[in-house]
Amino acid sequence: MAKPQLKKITPFDADKDQVVSVTWTGSRACANRILIYENESNTLVFDHTVSSYTLKHTIPGHTLENGRKYVIQAQVFHGDNIPSPLSDKIMFYTFETPEFYFENVPDASVIDNSSFAASIHYYSSDWEDIGKYVFYLYDASKKLLLESNELTDSLNISYMYQGLDNNAAYYIRCKGVTQNGMELDTGYVEIAVKYENPNTYARIYATPLPSQGCIQVATNLIIIQYNGTDSFEYIDGMIDLRDKTLYYDEGFLVKDDFTLLIRGVNLWQTADLFKMSNGQLGLTVSSRIYTDGTLRFRLLVPNGTGNYLLYSDPQIFDNTDMITIAVKRKNNIYQLEAFVELGNMEEGNMWYGTERPNRNLMHDNDSWIDTEEPTYMVDKNFCTTHLNSSEPLNAVLNDLWLGGD
Repeated sequence: MAKPQLKKITPFDADKDQVVSVTWTGSRACANRILIYENESNTLVFDHTVSSYTLKHTIPGHTLENGRKYVIQAQVFHGDNIPSPLSDKIMFYTFETPEFYFENVPDASVIDNSSFAASIHYYSSDWEDIGKYVFYLYDASKKLLLESNELTDSLNISYMYQGLDNNAAYYIRCKGVTQNGMELDTGYVEIAVKYENPNTYARIYATPLPSQGCIQVATNLIIIQYNGTDSFEYIDGMIDLRDKTLYYDEGFLVKDDFTLLIRGVNLWQTADLFKMSNGQLGLTVSSRIYTDGTLRFRLLVPNGTGNYLLYSDPQIFDNTDMITIAVKRKNNIYQLEAFVELGNMEEGNMWYGTERPNRNLMHDNDSWIDTEEPTYMVDKNFCTTHLNSSEPLNAVLNDLWLGGD
């Protein structure tokens, strides 16, 4: 005997109404019924019949719970209310609608450049990762101008829109699908493009050279060359100047007011850190460790009759901390400030569970260990990493032991 079939159900938000479609090849149906079971316990949570010739059935919002897996069956009634056999069971998921929107559209939606690096904020409270997504660009009448390739990077959901015309209006949009098939859509987001012509220093001049079959390109940008013979390493985006000195002495001029920023690690030392001079006037930024266990940064500016001398507040930090030294001159008055970012290399929180933590919940230096249980986070202040060859005797729940055979 024929039995109905249920069409595939993509994940949906249980807080909203959801329409389920049934197919049936027997005589005309006059009613249909659906039964829904919670998958893990096999508990019947919804049993409902509607009288309708249309083989559709609505699951009212808030009938089910988000973050669950369910099993559904359908039955139709035909002829003189004759019930059909139950359909085969199919499984589906319910997820809270993820947050999915452009997170960096400027105030008033005005783009001040011919290109725009659009970035999407994505977060699912049910740990449902995004699977794939596509970016779109439309003109002011919502005519499609551009469609990106299908993208899958779940850690950096972004796209560079390029070639935007000045004084023009556009709509941008992103549509995606989660790993289990839930559809995502930012909707149309209007932007206006308005930018000034590039400054002189940013212009590029092109001169054709037909006799050589090429084009000569020139700019007003100046490349400042390092003068010296040392070679340098770059570690985590920073140049390593330990036991070395970097010199620049041509190709640039600092005039009038300025702000100077020096950022680095391994600055717990007594030393001259930075010098600049035009042969007559200049300044020196240095550091000194005092007997009370503190360090101060010093700014020395010779002014012809004496020395302009400023000290930072006393500092205490580790060599792994990121230090920013700021020197500002305005109307020949100087300021010196030091800022410490503690724990630049410190250990992060621990995550345990079967699913990778969402990037919007993780922080720098967090660690994830794949275990056979739902994913949860342990604050770094409440767990200890043991580095021992033998099992630690004082370990507690959520501690991490690295060692053994």
